[in-house]
Amino acid sequence: MFYFALTLVVIILTSIAHLLLKKGSVDAAAARKKMYLHPLSITAYLLFAVAALLSIFAMKGLDLKVFFALTSLTYICIPLLSFVFLKEPTTRNKLLGIIIISFGVIIFYF
Repeated sequence: MFYFALTLVVIILTSIAHLLLKKGSVDAAAARKKMYLHPLSITAYLLFAVAALLSIFAMKGLDLKVFFALTSLTYICIPLLSFVFLKEPTTRNKLLGIIIISFGVIIFYF
């Protein structure tokens, strides 16, 4: 159970890091500054590094195929978080993709 929880933390950190990269790139472009040096981008890099380290520990207790099936949930989290926090539109295709990924994870897991 600990390794599943650790994987959930990895999913959340990765999703947040992606949002921060997006926000940092938009803010940097508006200010005509370098995207990769924006504070939000640097924070995202740090979150990715923490997620990578936690992934190593999570993979110790899970089969690799289970770990990567679970991490595919980031493809669900990112569009949902971008809708809520970045006000990005949700299309029918995005919703269909989320449903397909969800079923895939459920079928794979059970």
